[in-house]
Amino acid sequence: MARRSVQFWRIEQLNGDALTRPFPARRVADVVRKAREDGTDRHFTSSDGTVLLAQTAAVSPNPVLLLDRVRDTNLPSVGDPLGRRKPLPLAPGDHLLETTYFAFLKRNVIAVLTSGNGPRASRMGEYLGGMLGLEPALVPVVREDIEEILARLEVSRFEFALPAERLSGKLMEGEWADVLDSASRLMTEGTFRISLSVGRSGKAEDKQRIRDRIQQLIDLFRRAGSVEHFDYVVAEGKDSLSGDREVVDLLKERFISHIDVDADVFNDPARSVAEAVAILNKQARDNEAFFARTLPDTKGAPDNGAVPDLVAGGVVAVRAAMAAAVASREEPESRDEPKSREGSKPQEAQGGAGHELVRG
Repeated sequence: MARRSVQFWRIEQLNGDALTRPFPARRVADVVRKAREDGTDRHFTSSDGTVLLAQTAAVSPNPVLLLDRVRDTNLPSVGDPLGRRKPLPLAPGDHLLETTYFAFLKRNVIAVLTSGNGPRASRMGEYLGGMLGLEPALVPVVREDIEEILARLEVSRFEFALPAERLSGKLMEGEWADVLDSASRLMTEGTFRISLSVGRSGKAEDKQRIRDRIQQLIDLFRRAGSVEHFDYVVAEGKDSLSGDREVVDLLKERFISHIDVDADVFNDPARSVAEAVAILNKQARDNEAFFARTLPDTKGAPDNGAVPDLVAGGVVAVRAAMAAAVASREEPESRDEPKSREGSKPQEAQGGAGHELVRG
């Protein structure tokens, strides 16, 4: 088995303006799918040189896009049973693809199924901006029902960290005060980090006793009211209702669902897409009531007209071509060239680069 995480983000702004209507996700999914069917180049190179490539995995019930980081340098090697290394068996022109899946849900929520190497959520914003001229501002979804989550969390790990110069028993009470006071005498620079976990070995009743003790320490920690002094405070465990692994960030009060997946399935490109879509749709159903309770509703219909058809190179390439055309027209005419006569057609009408994007 392998572990993947599902993060929840919300599109709060689009092109700098507050977004109160639904994001045109279905139109985006249709545009990306049509571009692939037409053989349109969908690669986009970000400002730092990262190459991204999107494709549509599903349109209904929730539009799902997968975003690949395309790699053709610094590739890993393949090892045989004896450890002998050899290059990846890539055909000429093939690339290594590292994937993240994005499901567009109600209330402009995006569920992001990640792996260790796939693009971050912000990369989708870069891709949509570069290819379609859309610039969504993503913010993490905050879990306002933190008490409810912790109440049903079968905790397996609790961890926190803070700078050594802030170490003081005055931040906490009881056992934690003793721990922080002792730590303050051990170090004055760097970062102090402590982690409590149930562990893998031992009887079920022993693990439950440890789990109960960690839960007591978490409660004591949170009652101190000084959590904001720490750099990192998380609790991890299994949701007793859904069965999903969850990491609760006690500083930002948002959660990340950790899901155990079949590694063989996610290594198979054909099966991994279907499995990812199923996982994201389940997450949408499991959390729909929470989103309805805590997030503002969207009103009206999506502005599908704001999403152009995808062209090779995206709007960035088109805008660059238009800028180059304008610059060339503004250059001084040479003495040998005849001046343009009045009434002649502008360059755009003669097939120049000054054209508008096709919008659906």
